[in-house]
Amino acid sequence: MKTQLLNSLYERYNINSYGFGAIHDKLGDVYEDYCKTILKSTTFLNDIQNGNVNTLETQVLSNILTTNGITNFTAIHTIEATTQIPHRSTGGNSKTDIIATVHMINGNSIVLPISCKQSTVPKVALAEFDVDTICREMRITNPRLKTLLLKHQVDCSAKNFSATEKNELVMLMQPIARDFVRWVLTGSPSINSHDVCIPTSIIKFKLKKPSDRYNININNGDFDYLSFETLTIEECINNIMYKSNGSIKPGGFGTGLSWTYATGSKGQKMQFKG
Repeated sequence: MKTQLLNSLYERYNINSYGFGAIHDKLGDVYEDYCKTILKSTTFLNDIQNGNVNTLETQVLSNILTTNGITNFTAIHTIEATTQIPHRSTGGNSKTDIIATVHMINGNSIVLPISCKQSTVPKVALAEFDVDTICREMRITNPRLKTLLLKHQVDCSAKNFSATEKNELVMLMQPIARDFVRWVLTGSPSINSHDVCIPTSIIKFKLKKPSDRYNININNGDFDYLSFETLTIEECINNIMYKSNGSIKPGGFGTGLSWTYATGSKGQKMQFKG
């Protein structure tokens, strides 16, 4: 399913002209632009203020606002939104994809740094860093932990880990596991509501997977929108780390993340999916 707005964006970004590999980056641009357009729209804002939340666009707007604690839509005057995001203070790319500024009738403004993801699979790539960067940004000083992380990076998995080493890595990660997942998601291991480069919520769009990656046809429904969800970062961390019964998921050495690598940086960086 694609709405009129989504159709126009697929056409504007000429999605049908890209191959399987490049198309994912372009779809990222499409859905960031989609959210930005929705947030800036006075039409969609007026709709939800009047209780009309019966289209995909008004549902997206309503969910983004309520996820970020804004539930009184009639108190909103206007919303600004941009996909022009500054770099992090460390120099790297921000995990924020959209910055929305909600101007209230009473004169207050609320800034919402939002991460936007789209994927055809349950787990998406969230971050890719080398061990030195991981240790610097996570302030990891334990030499044994760094050694085990480096071994995982070089081997591209834990295939050469002994059972003792696997258990050791779980134990060493345990005190920092939640902060580690937060850092993977946001670029910061700590809760920071004042830096627009650190998202406080995330919106995920699930797309239809093409039946034939070598013969993609957008007009036949390939990469069509299927569903979406909005979560606070803390809710997203919980979904990644915990089972429905509240116990820690066994994967990712207690983090719940998939530890893997991207083809182009094999042995040089670690990639985390969730």
